[in-house]
Amino acid sequence: MSKTTNLTPMSSSVPSGQVYTAPRRQIWAWALGGVANHLLICTYGHASAIFTIGFGLNAALVSWAIMLPRLIDGITDPILGHISDNTHTRWGRRKPYLIIGSVLGAIFLAALYWVDPGWSDNVKLIYLFVLGTLFYCSWGLYSMAWTAIGYELSDAYHERSRIAAIGSLFLSVVLLVHGGTYWMALRPLFHHGVLQTANEIYAAGLDWPKVSSILYYAFVGEKGAPTNVINGIRWLSGIMGLVAIVSAIITTCVCRERFGEPSVRKPHMPMLRAIRTTASNRPFLILLLIKLCQTLGERAAGGIMVYVAMYYACQGDQALATQISAIGSGIGVVFGFATVPFIEPVSRLLGKKGALCLSASVSLIASVITPFALTPVNPYWMLVPALIGATVGALSNTIFNAIMPDICDVDEMETGQRREGLFTAVMGFVAKIEISLCTLLVGYMVVWAGLDTRVALQPPEVLNWLFWLAVIPNIVFTTGYLLLAMAFPMTAAYMESVRRTLEARRMAEAESEEPESDGTALLVDEPTDDGRTVRPAGTAAGP
Repeated sequence: MSKTTNLTPMSSSVPSGQVYTAPRRQIWAWALGGVANHLLICTYGHASAIFTIGFGLNAALVSWAIMLPRLIDGITDPILGHISDNTHTRWGRRKPYLIIGSVLGAIFLAALYWVDPGWSDNVKLIYLFVLGTLFYCSWGLYSMAWTAIGYELSDAYHERSRIAAIGSLFLSVVLLVHGGTYWMALRPLFHHGVLQTANEIYAAGLDWPKVSSILYYAFVGEKGAPTNVINGIRWLSGIMGLVAIVSAIITTCVCRERFGEPSVRKPHMPMLRAIRTTASNRPFLILLLIKLCQTLGERAAGGIMVYVAMYYACQGDQALATQISAIGSGIGVVFGFATVPFIEPVSRLLGKKGALCLSASVSLIASVITPFALTPVNPYWMLVPALIGATVGALSNTIFNAIMPDICDVDEMETGQRREGLFTAVMGFVAKIEISLCTLLVGYMVVWAGLDTRVALQPPEVLNWLFWLAVIPNIVFTTGYLLLAMAFPMTAAYMESVRRTLEARRMAEAESEEPESDGTALLVDEPTDDGRTVRPAGTAAGP
């Protein structure tokens, strides 16, 4: 029985001897869509601290309410990724999901923090679970589609590193906003009244001294001023959602999918078989293990580090802790921007495997010096390992994103499929399980340590437990990250051979499907239920 031919759309073809790379305008428009991807999830990431500190819920129960939505979304990710890979609309395979995912994600994010403080703890936890589940499914849909489009932007091995680096620029900007969100939510502006402040500025007119005085008291924390974060996060989450929708719309309008035209028909692989094939890809499995070690080290330690910074290094001073976090985020953005121009040269010099090993080595150094940087004598010293981590984080995340299109190429060579959506979804599924476990682990570690968020000064034994729980996992798992990076098998030479194989195959397939004399393309033979092959009515026989 004949198979449906795996065609590459003519719009994606390039002259012989050249390697396809999308126009610069599309690359930057795709990277801008990362604002929606990162901003939504980063703003949601404050839920753990806000529901624990702001709403006064038990940290372990909050971790369960946050973990389960991630787990549910992770289970549905491979299904949605497979559906996206086999979606054929006039707008492409991914674009409908960009709009749906970003709009719904923004709505559920804004609604998340509208918990009534007067509700019972059980009602608050149920609300967090339900809204979190709806948010994660929506954001996961957008993230899968946006990431998959990025994998199509270039066939060149090192060019993919440059494209991923451009994407990391916008990630750095979002991380800057993320680091200052909690601090901003504590500003007097949100307690005095945003609309009232706006009216005061309007009434002041061009009286600049008066306007500056109003702004000063709106954004500078006064001693003894309210420190409840709830009003602020409600305003900020709504603003973040609107920004996310705008960035998603720009990506949808400007980017063009290479493999998304409705005329393209690829062979359909059953979902369970497709998932099994994806999971058996050895480079992909090693990359998943690398991400596992990185996530367990960074997330488990990072989740505890919030409490260590606030209650150990800053002696319970929330304003100081969040201020240091905001400063670190700002400097981290500068470091991230400074790192980006060097990512492609590093990739060319060391290869992507070498870049992973470099990132893991520096991360291990940062984890080892962390115990010496955490001290109440000078809380600002904790910025040192954080800034080192921000620098290598930009490198590692960029290289991860640059490796995934290579893995998709290897998969196409072996299966004849373009399955960016499924690979993205499986990676997302594993990542969400990892993050969920970290969230759960952090919640229980906070409870085990005996932390009481209702008081500023904690007993010495509680602080000691928090300190070592923030340090030891990071060192152990970062070591595993380095060992796995050294074992990663894919090289530049191997990927060059894969690219040549795919180019030859695509050229042969394009030649076998030359257009008819009237300018219309030959349609692919369609198999019938009894195994015979027929050509659609009204079409001429093929060669």
